[in-house]
Amino acid sequence: MRLVEHIIGFIVLSLGIVFVINAKLGAGSMDAFNYYLTQLIKDDANIITLGRVAILNGTFAAVLAYLISKDKKVFISLIYIFIVGNFIDMWQWAFNYVPVTIYDQLHERLILSSFGVIIISFGVAMTLMSGHRPSPFESLLMSLDKKIGNIAITKILIDGSYLIAAFILGFIYGHVFEQIGLFTIVLTFLTGVLVKHFSNQIHRFKSRKGAKENVIKQTY
Repeated sequence: MRLVEHIIGFIVLSLGIVFVINAKLGAGSMDAFNYYLTQLIKDDANIITLGRVAILNGTFAAVLAYLISKDKKVFISLIYIFIVGNFIDMWQWAFNYVPVTIYDQLHERLILSSFGVIIISFGVAMTLMSGHRPSPFESLLMSLDKKIGNIAITKILIDGSYLIAAFILGFIYGHVFEQIGLFTIVLTFLTGVLVKHFSNQIHRFKSRKGAKENVIKQTY
């Protein structure tokens, strides 16, 4: 059951990423990096997609985490980045059928991006509360933190590096503010608060569910 919860969390997370990317009001630093890299190297055959670039980026993060920690278990997390990458492409394929006129106005894009942030946070909370292996990026965060000794500084270092790289790629692409904007800041500072909120809600739900199951068992 926990494995199913873990996988569903990544599927939900990928939907939120697609919402935020299509709103074009600013994505997370890693998603912005993936987006700009996709735009710069994509081909007419559509072999290069956002989801596949996300998989390549996740693989790079897993390899880097292994080089730092020497823990081969980090490669288990590649299973989940494959799920995220493929579902990003699947959700994007479905989203392409949504008329642009539905979300082309600023207030509509604000709503779309806000939903995306909430969905991303809920997906992350589900994966964390499942207790299974984290994503490659979380593995990299934990591996690097063992060297630095400050989780906040470590996260800023990783996010900052991706943000700088995304800014450079966006500048080369010619639309630097297409995925670096208001919601880049929102995702940086608000996601943690929302993840904590949803994690608490999931924990309470599981506690109530466990209590009910115990009552039923005692009754019979």
